[in-house]
Amino acid sequence: ATSTKQFSLKRHCMKTSSRNSFHGKVTAIRAGVINDEIELLLDNGDTVCALITRAATEKLKLTVGSEAVAIIKATEIMLASETEDYVFSCRNQFSGKVVKLVRGFVNGEVLLQTASGLEINATITLEGVNRLKLERGTPVVALFKTSNVLIAVKKPQ
Repeated sequence: ATSTKQFSLKRHCMKTSSRNSFHGKVTAIRAGVINDEIELLLDNGDTVCALITRAATEKLKLTVGSEAVAIIKATEIMLASETEDYVFSCRNQFSGKVVKLVRGFVNGEVLLQTASGLEINATITLEGVNRLKLERGTPVVALFKTSNVLIAVKKPQ
C-alpha cells in the first residue's frame, strides 16, 4: 500500500486540501454532447470514473493514455455497511475495512483501505458513524458519484 502511495506522490506534487487524490491513466472517454465519462485506471489497478463537461475534456486535452489525477472531497464519500443483499447505481464503489476512525463532536473522519491498498478518506456525521457501528476493522463500502470526481492534469512543460 505504501509503495503505491509513494509512487503516486512522486508522479504529481500538486497540493490540495483533499486527501483523496489518486493518480492514474485515462483508459476510456465516452463522449456525450454535454458531458463526457472519463475512466481512470489508478496506479494500484483500481478504476475511478468521472463525469466532466465536454469543455473540460477539451481544456484538459484528455485522451486515452493521458496521465491524470482524480480528486474527491472526503465529504462526497458515502459509506455503507451490510451491503451484501444490495446493488447500487453508483459507478464508484470500493469495498474495504476501516483502518482509522477519528470521532469529533459533529463529524467523524473515516479512513478505509481496500484489499488493493487504496486508501479513501470519508467525512460523515457522527450520527452516521454510530448508526453504521464503525470501528477499526469494520467492513464498509465507499460510494461516490461520477459527478463528484474532479480531474486534474499536469500543465505541459
